[in-house]
Amino acid sequence: MARQTERQAQQTIHAGGQWRDAASGATREILDPADAEPFALVAEGDEKDVDLAVEAARHAFDEGPWPRTPVAERAA
Repeated sequence: MARQTERQAQQTIHAGGQWRDAASGATREILDPADAEPFALVAEGDEKDVDLAVEAARHAFDEGPWPRTPVAERAA
C-alpha cells in the first residue's frame, strides 16, 4: 500500500450531525498494528469536544424527534 508522507487530518469527531476537527486542532497519528507504520491522521478530541458533543446530544433530545422515536426504529 502506498503511504503518504504528509497527511491532512481527517475530521473524525462527529457531533451535532457534522464531522469536524478537534476544537483544539490536536491530531493523533494512527499506526497500522501489522507493521507499526502510520496510516491515518485523525482529530484528537479533548474535554471541549466532549462538552460540545454532550450539548449537541442534549439539544437533539430536547428539540429533536429522538425521544418520540419508537425504540425499534432507534435500534435500527
